[in-house]
Amino acid sequence: MIIQHGLLDGQVLQRLRNQMANSIVRGTCETSGEVRATIRHKGKLVKGWGNRKIGSAARGKFAAKLTGIPVGGPYEITLTVVGRVPSRGGHSNRATSGDVAYNTESVTAYRIWVGDVWLLAGQSNMQGCGNLRTAPKPHPLVHAMYMDDHWNVAKEPIHFLPDSPDPVHYEAYGKNPSTKAERNKLFRATVKGVCPGIFFGKEMVKRSGGVPQGLLCTAHGGTSMEQWDPAKKNLGGRSLYGSMLRSWSKTGQPVAGVLWYQGESDCIEAAAPLYTGRMKRFVAAMRRDLKQPNLPFLLVQIGKVFGIGWDAKCWNSVQDQQVKLKELIRNYDVVATIDLPLDDLIHVGTEGYARLGVRLARLADRMVYGNRKELPAPALASLSTTPTKAMKGICVFPVTMKFKNVVGGLRAGSSPTGFTIINDNHQDLQPVYKTTINGNVVQVETMLPVSNQELHLMYGHGTAPYVNITDARDMAIPVFRTLAAERTLAVSPFVVRWLISSIQPATIPVHKQSPPKPHARLQLKRQAFEQPFVDQHLVWEGKKGQAYFFSEINLSEPMKLNVRVGYDGPIKVWIDSKPVFADPKGTNPAVPDQGIKPVSLGKGRHRIAVAMDLHDGLAWGFFLRFDRRGLSKARIASGKYAVPVCSL
Repeated sequence: MIIQHGLLDGQVLQRLRNQMANSIVRGTCETSGEVRATIRHKGKLVKGWGNRKIGSAARGKFAAKLTGIPVGGPYEITLTVVGRVPSRGGHSNRATSGDVAYNTESVTAYRIWVGDVWLLAGQSNMQGCGNLRTAPKPHPLVHAMYMDDHWNVAKEPIHFLPDSPDPVHYEAYGKNPSTKAERNKLFRATVKGVCPGIFFGKEMVKRSGGVPQGLLCTAHGGTSMEQWDPAKKNLGGRSLYGSMLRSWSKTGQPVAGVLWYQGESDCIEAAAPLYTGRMKRFVAAMRRDLKQPNLPFLLVQIGKVFGIGWDAKCWNSVQDQQVKLKELIRNYDVVATIDLPLDDLIHVGTEGYARLGVRLARLADRMVYGNRKELPAPALASLSTTPTKAMKGICVFPVTMKFKNVVGGLRAGSSPTGFTIINDNHQDLQPVYKTTINGNVVQVETMLPVSNQELHLMYGHGTAPYVNITDARDMAIPVFRTLAAERTLAVSPFVVRWLISSIQPATIPVHKQSPPKPHARLQLKRQAFEQPFVDQHLVWEGKKGQAYFFSEINLSEPMKLNVRVGYDGPIKVWIDSKPVFADPKGTNPAVPDQGIKPVSLGKGRHRIAVAMDLHDGLAWGFFLRFDRRGLSKARIASGKYAVPVCSL
């Protein structure tokens, strides 16, 4: 008698709501008749499971259904076929009762458990690349179905691709499956392999009150959503999705949930825009194929990567989409890793996986076990850029955020770090100079003026940011991007090309001066600045005097404008030799757009002159740009308007 499906030695069966597990068992046998089951726990008969009839056998096959196996284990489950035969014939394994003879044959499945089963899938951070020298100790109630389909106590590495019978996995090491000697050599050489699975399983044992946990290992490093495409399931073991389904079907069981950690391979221009659609189809396909329409799906947001050549815009886009999928997929949650330590340039380290396992368990405790005291991961609830009374005169563009699902307040190990403001081109404007936390409220102060372009608040900008904010549970804020300000002004680029004089004697205060001319005696030098700030601090530091700047703008049509100036010393500005702005008390710091004056200019070229006092070497320079007055909000929002352009 051979079991072909439904029970594997060491297997964890999935408990149902009644705290019992069922299993449909099929196999081959030589006897026809009733199939009976006996279940023992530590040698003692489990109540109600003494020689219980569960199925039948005929024509060399048997089918049976085990119903109501209680949570716990380990169990020995013995299946026996009892066949009634004439007394003159039959098999040698015969029992008699009066003048009736019975043929019997049996098979026993050992170390069967009933608890919760979790499907682990994704790429290398789920496969596991943490250092094995600090691997977690095995737990007697945490078991794994390894990649060769056998069950045992989970011990890292639980994902070992050469063990898989499926080409999609083993072909990473060669065209044909490894020989035993080759496999053992590879295994002995393995120094990386810790994943979050065992840490998660151990935490779930605690949270469930000692319920056994099972891990189905199906992850494969370096794989993309295209490679995990459910449309390829008909390829079976030659596709990742097909291999995952084969592993799951081998158990004959539902699962408690899915732990998914993938996305790094999709952070390229061709794939990042498709990520949300692919994930929606993937989750829907899993729920359909596993016949679990409400299957819990826990996703791990990708974290950091070091080195050059990575596309930060695509990387952050995938991270942001992973968070926003919560709005599109039910029974879905996401956990952050952006603050966790690594063991190489891209993989979370063993220490980080330990924290990640607990974070995942918190989400599973709520979603699967129904523990409403355990909140989801922290998430942005609201955002405001309106200055409070306390900010008046301090910051014109603060950002105040309230977060939900925060336990014990937000906190940082040192100065709170990670928030910034970016523009439409995903450029970090680096405007944040102060971040404060008060409970579930975070406020960042920025050097930005009032909204003059579409701006986004971002937490965790770039591919390897330093971020450090969690709540008291060690649940981290995920990487996210959200609109902070809409474009409300039709603003020109900063004027960054200038003719700059040498330092001149300060004979007259700048605000009393006549319009300067670009004379040769000023020793003018042409300079273009990569940043908006006309920075002269290396030239002016520790010196006294004044300096003059000359540039030119071109207008494609007559325009009503505001000239917008930021400065850190006494300053005066002329356009076409007419004074338009002056501040004899200018001082540090230089803030863009702190001085605004209206001006109307005709079509064509216009000369700009600036005089600035070095303020005893304390001044560094200035900002200068324009915005158009009199345009409608709709036109500004459309972006279809002309602005002054530097023509020097």
